[in-house]
Formats: sequence, C-alpha cells, structure tokens
Amino acid sequence: MSHLLGHADCVESLRSDLTDLQGAVLDVFTRTGPVRCPSWKFPDKLSCNVDLLSLLEHHDFVEGEEEFNQYSHVVLLELIIDR
Repeated sequence: MSHLLGHADCVESLRSDLTDLQGAVLDVFTRTGPVRCPSWKFPDKLSCNVDLLSLLEHHDFVEGEEEFNQYSHVVLLELIIDR
C-alpha cells in the first residue's frame, strides 16, 4: 500500500472526501452551532476555527514533487481525522 502514498488519485480522493465531510459538519453546525473542542491536528486552535480552505489550497498534488505529495497525503488524512 505504501506505493499509493502521494499518488495523484489518492490525494484528489482525500481532498474530495474532506470537502464532503466538511459540508456535513457545516450542515450540523447550522442546527447546533459550532462545537468548541480543540483540533486534533492543531491543538492550539479550536476545531471549528481551522481554515480548511487554505489548507486544501496548500496541500494539493504537484507533478514531480513526490515528497511533497506524500506529505500532503498524510496531512489530508490527518485533517479527515480532525473533522
């Protein structure tokens, strides 16, 4: 499975999953208000205050950048956990 780490399709799928998950979270927030708990990935911030859009912009697949793509893959997985 390690050969898939940083693969373009995996990174794109994670980005899509994260966007869908964030949409579901925002749907719940409209009914309950934001949940005020620490972020798992960024313990110095509240989970509801993490700027997901800027993180998605930064952690995208870049052709020819294997290490960065692997790093982005891991960060996106962590963001899914954080949601």
